[in-house]
Amino acid sequence: MKKHLTLLLTLFALAPARAQKQTPNIVLILADDMGRECIGAYGSTYQTPNIDKLAKEGLKFNYGFSQPLCTPSRVQIMTGKYNYKNYSEFGFLNQDQKTFAHLAKEAGYTTAIAGKWQLGANQKLPKHFGFDQYCLWQLSKPRRDGEILKTDADDYGPDIFTDYLLNFIEKNKDRKFLAYFPMALVHDPFLPTPDSKSWKPDVEGRFKKDTANFRDMVSYLDKNVGKIVRKLKDLGLYENTIIIFTGDNGTGRPIVTQLKDGSKLQGGKGLTIDRGHHVPLIVNWGSGRYKTHETNDLVDFTDILPTIAQAANVNVPTGWNTDGASILPQIKGEKGTPRKWIFSHYQPIHSEGANKQSARFFRDHHYKLYSDGRFYDLQKDIEEKSPIALGKAGVEGEKIRKVFQTEMDKLPAWKFGDPGVAKVILPGLEPDPAFADKGE
Repeated sequence: MKKHLTLLLTLFALAPARAQKQTPNIVLILADDMGRECIGAYGSTYQTPNIDKLAKEGLKFNYGFSQPLCTPSRVQIMTGKYNYKNYSEFGFLNQDQKTFAHLAKEAGYTTAIAGKWQLGANQKLPKHFGFDQYCLWQLSKPRRDGEILKTDADDYGPDIFTDYLLNFIEKNKDRKFLAYFPMALVHDPFLPTPDSKSWKPDVEGRFKKDTANFRDMVSYLDKNVGKIVRKLKDLGLYENTIIIFTGDNGTGRPIVTQLKDGSKLQGGKGLTIDRGHHVPLIVNWGSGRYKTHETNDLVDFTDILPTIAQAANVNVPTGWNTDGASILPQIKGEKGTPRKWIFSHYQPIHSEGANKQSARFFRDHHYKLYSDGRFYDLQKDIEEKSPIALGKAGVEGEKIRKVFQTEMDKLPAWKFGDPGVAKVILPGLEPDPAFADKGE
């Protein structure tokens, strides 16, 4: 009897540890300026074997959508809200906002962020927004956990961020962790990588801009993704880690990508047409989980926060007023409840040129309606050259137009030229006046 009691107590003691192991680690990788046409799994001629393998073993979403520009996407993915609710200006995240990192911490996760910040120039902000550790550029000066990074001529920024996260994963291999990797690659300037033939021993030679370097930049990004996957496998964490790979907006417009089918696609960054916000979205939760490895379910960036919350087994407070829906069922290999449309409120509040693209629209696989009434058949007119007049879209098209207009009418009024939401700066988190981010 005593022996059985001891065994029972042992099992009870192990239960929390087993439950904790059942909760997955989460690695969210956000490539910078990478449309879906840059990934081999989506038909690119660029070499991306590591990301392609994630897609082959995991789940490739054919209809993943970001915002058309960096900061609008970063605010949306981190907070789970459409931009009309909380976006105040480029390069800033209102300081009264909550993020997926707060939810992860509530669920007992250790959290880290490394790479591109672009959300406010104060070194206290990463912890304020829920990250225990950070290694970031665009914070004020490049910093790692509060200390200014000391680098030399042989250092390559993307490697610094990758190595930081590899070390974070190693140190937290016995704990639940969330690692957010907003990468610096493949944003311009288009410079050689350490693997490029044009990489020069002299520092000056490494700063010669050329779009021909873009192919190498894509390959190097893929190489760093591969390092993270390899680390997870080496530590025995891969099977219980959700890896999400996506891009923050379309590819830079100077880049023209050759596809395997012989066609070419020019980058659409900053534009509200398809190539401006249609991005890769690949999710992997271990091997052998998926009966099918691609889906046409619609996903936008508001869906990432509730997905992380459900994976971490924590509720999103109703007071946060978020917009997305979890895609965890699909990530688990189940059917889920696919959304019928995606929405975008895009208002960069950046430069005169960027602001001209401000727009609000609904779309699905086939049709798209802007708030100013423009309506397009995307299967026939993906570049949106010929808007369809009211009543001329056919039975199906007019039915969808009506659905989209009904949804549009539910939103707070907005027109081109309206201001964004008020900027929120909390005491002690004021921007460093010596630092001003002008990047995209």
